[in-house]
Amino acid sequence: MPRPPEAPKIALNARVLRVLEYAVVVLVAGAFAESYGFNYGFDNQVVYFLKSLAVANKSLFHNDWFTAHTTQYHRVFIYFGALLLKLNARGWAVAIAQTVAVFVGAIFIYRLVKRLAGPALALPAYFILMSLLFVTRTSSVAASYLFDEIMQPSTLGSLGSVAAMAFFVEERWFASGVCLALGGAFHANYLVLSYPVFGLAHLALGTKDLKRRLLEQFTPLVVVTLALSPLLLAASHTKASPEAQEILFKIRSPHHYNPARYERNFMPFAAWQMLAIGSGWLVVRTPAGRRLGAILTGLMLTVWTGTVFSTLFYIPKVVQIFVWRFAPNADLACGIFVAVALAQALARPSLTRAYPRVAIGLVAAGLGIFAVFFRGKETALLPQLLLTYFALAVALRVLDLGLDLANRFLPAQLPSIAHVRQLLLWSPLALGLFELYRIVPERVENGINKSSLLHEEQGSQADLSAWLRQSSPKDAIFLTPPDLQSLRYMGERAIVVDWKAVPLIPSELLGWYERLCDVTGRQVAGSGDLAGYNSLDSERLALIERKYHPDFLVVRRGNDHRFPELPVVYRNAGYAVLKLPSP
Repeated sequence: MPRPPEAPKIALNARVLRVLEYAVVVLVAGAFAESYGFNYGFDNQVVYFLKSLAVANKSLFHNDWFTAHTTQYHRVFIYFGALLLKLNARGWAVAIAQTVAVFVGAIFIYRLVKRLAGPALALPAYFILMSLLFVTRTSSVAASYLFDEIMQPSTLGSLGSVAAMAFFVEERWFASGVCLALGGAFHANYLVLSYPVFGLAHLALGTKDLKRRLLEQFTPLVVVTLALSPLLLAASHTKASPEAQEILFKIRSPHHYNPARYERNFMPFAAWQMLAIGSGWLVVRTPAGRRLGAILTGLMLTVWTGTVFSTLFYIPKVVQIFVWRFAPNADLACGIFVAVALAQALARPSLTRAYPRVAIGLVAAGLGIFAVFFRGKETALLPQLLLTYFALAVALRVLDLGLDLANRFLPAQLPSIAHVRQLLLWSPLALGLFELYRIVPERVENGINKSSLLHEEQGSQADLSAWLRQSSPKDAIFLTPPDLQSLRYMGERAIVVDWKAVPLIPSELLGWYERLCDVTGRQVAGSGDLAGYNSLDSERLALIERKYHPDFLVVRRGNDHRFPELPVVYRNAGYAVLKLPSP
């Protein structure tokens, strides 16, 4: 096997170079974190921070069914979120915590890259990988991702999984297990899936010291699993489970649990694995590469096996585990193999002659799939970037062959040829830096421009939320359009039901579905049926009043004329709030 390229000789002091290297890594990781923006109070946060807000402000949500009377399945996160809200009620502590989590994740990714690439090529490989991550945003199959625009339980679960991968590659099994346990404490999905993923990874490393490795890896996980076992059992063992699973998988969250809705995304997922196996053919032969390869093996077996038993052989319990939670980790491992292999091939093109035809074929197939599946204006950047890297690697290999010919027919020890080979050592660094320079400013600018904390939301719904928060009784219950998913959280008032906040305990999920059917007047089969709320009439309202005892009715502007007997207590351009009679 050819030796990896050596670092180019430079005159700077090694300590100075190390400081410069770390400074550049911090800048890139910081820009990556900043590209997600500074956000608070939308999307999944309006569910995951509800109980946190209730803990931080004990006067809120006493009468809210979802917050006060359903099982909160991210219990550790509740108190973490409450602490952040105590630090800053406007949400800045939440946004900063999200930025820090992404930054730390990017630093752990660098540790992974450096372990595989070695000191000479760590920075170039990191530049190549991060240019890809700036484009993919760490997203993968089934609307899964490592990091997103908002702080939520999965942010900490994915951070723990990335750190665990880094420590695993470093052979620090207990530290890896601690990271998995901490991440799993915040999000049980990571806790459950860590057993097959990392168990298979250890088996892939062989039987030597297997018992000791497994003991160190899984002891922290077992402790957290025992602590959360009542919640895990409640979510999976109940007579109401089949009907509840049908509602969750087919009606509420098919974007997560129904592979038919995102089957097209499995092709790019497979393409990453083709690229990783093909381009990482030599990288995986190193000790660190072998360990990352073991993790990738565990990830691939878990995700693909779970996919088979969610499609060809339908087992609801497997679907509920949501194996695709770890799909972004598989993409990350693949991206590391690709980036390290590219850095090596660019710095020392002669290495490519050691790749067999099957490896080259896998790379070509992977690139072809990306070119086919990412042809849109917004998605074409990824295949363009990959093709640029691989095309330059091929071009430099041709140049290297030309230099070999020149050495054969020109005078020996020709200085210019040696200088060209020396310059090639810098090619991956220069190319990675150029692509980051081309991509990063726009991504960071977009993140800043879309930051909810930097640009206050305007409009009728924001005004309605402000009125609820400032002018309505704290113990009031509101009947609201179920598609207004942030009104409960931003208005800080109890509501009857909405589409966003869905419990996962099966019996409670059935209660949520019953409420949704009652307020829409339909047997809800999907989010399109939420429009049934707009046909609310006095007869259906009377049924809801008897059953759920709301104090106020919120309707879209124009629908208030259906209830002339009810006084309007607030009205804006989009909504009206009507006072319901006291029981």
